[in-house]
Amino acid sequence: MAVLVAAAVPLSACPMFVEFFPDPTEVGDNEGEFVEIRLDDFRAESLYVSFEQKAPLSFPFPRSANRMVLVHDSTLCPRRDSLACAQLGYALPNSRESVWILWSGTCRDSVTLPVPKPGKALQRVGETDEWAFSAGTFGVADPDYELGIRDCALSLDALEWRDGAGWMVRGYLGGCDSSVAVLEFLDLSSAVGWKRKSVSLSGAFKLEVVSKASAWFRLTLPGDAAPSNDSLDRFLIAEGHSPVAITEVHHCPAEPEPEWVEVYNRSRYALPLSRLRFCGRGGLWGRPGDSLRPYESLLLTKDSADLRESLGFKDVRIVQVPMGFLNNVSGGISVCLDSVAVDSAAWNKNTVACPSGFSPLYGRAEYTPGFQRVSANSVLEEPFTYKLSSRVVRRRAALRVSVVSDSELHLRLLDSAGHGVWNARIPPQFTSWYAVPAGDYCGVGVCYVSLSVGTFEKVVGIVVRP
Repeated sequence: MAVLVAAAVPLSACPMFVEFFPDPTEVGDNEGEFVEIRLDDFRAESLYVSFEQKAPLSFPFPRSANRMVLVHDSTLCPRRDSLACAQLGYALPNSRESVWILWSGTCRDSVTLPVPKPGKALQRVGETDEWAFSAGTFGVADPDYELGIRDCALSLDALEWRDGAGWMVRGYLGGCDSSVAVLEFLDLSSAVGWKRKSVSLSGAFKLEVVSKASAWFRLTLPGDAAPSNDSLDRFLIAEGHSPVAITEVHHCPAEPEPEWVEVYNRSRYALPLSRLRFCGRGGLWGRPGDSLRPYESLLLTKDSADLRESLGFKDVRIVQVPMGFLNNVSGGISVCLDSVAVDSAAWNKNTVACPSGFSPLYGRAEYTPGFQRVSANSVLEEPFTYKLSSRVVRRRAALRVSVVSDSELHLRLLDSAGHGVWNARIPPQFTSWYAVPAGDYCGVGVCYVSLSVGTFEKVVGIVVRP
């Protein structure tokens, strides 16, 4: 690096290159390439960037930003007062060294970049001429390499499950003396929803997360120059209380059906598929925003089209993942939520006879894709319990239903053909009998009562007499 400054301008105030991303692999070059320049509090009329022998690029100096990113498409630039974006007029070389120069006012910075690596950003190490390959931090500081940035950082030291009392979370606040953070947590076994409060942090800290079992914990600091360490977002999994269960494994199905595994969300809340995967094999089950809904079953396979054709019906959710091959004789598979293994299943030649699948929950053969066997002694969590006043009612008599549920329950009447003829919503913690007008809507004969929370449903047959 060559830096020329007037005596009145300190070194740290000069604009300098801090990051290049020459060879993105997940998106096209026009979407992914960028050059990042750190401005700090320096101000001038213009800023210039030159790449080797090409004509220099000229930009008006941003008036309020402390960082500037050169991109091909400025619509992809995040809108923040501290960040300015400008047009990148060069295609970045991805197979050789390159030389870059910037100057503004009396400051000048020149760098020589090493040969890029596919999918890796080049991050400057401090104010030296050294460059490190990193994941990339578009438009924000990288606290691992940049010096002199304002950065409060959270780190997690330990998690302690106290049976019946919830969790104790221990961590550390570094980079600043103190800060006020927002603590949010969700008891996955309760219908109360997210709880939120402000907490003061200083140095080593410990926080209580009140939950009956597994929980979702988030701690967030006010934004600063390096937001990558401003938050902690963890699932706290209590042993024996996983929100996700492996409910069927088909490691040796009959040809041509592909191997598949069924998982089930037995919690009351949607879980992000972008944080779920098979441990040690394959990739994530979805993109940010995709979720496994409450009480929903999901089939995972290497070939979703072939599995859909083999099953022969559409009312089941299937996701294609590169899960590898399952050993037909003996093997195992486990599910990870982030980096925590939350459930596993194992089999050998005595578990089940091929070609057949089995239920790890019940230890027996099973072939019920997308459907959960639930009984009075089920190991699956049921979102509600219910009682009917009678299974046989007269035409002019009322049928009543009593429900115990922490979530809103959808109650429906179905005619003898299974078509909905009446429905109602029962609020959480409803404590009275609920009248169902079966005689008015069903007619004489067989009728059905459907009770559901999320995608979990129970259907009970009743008879209406004259």
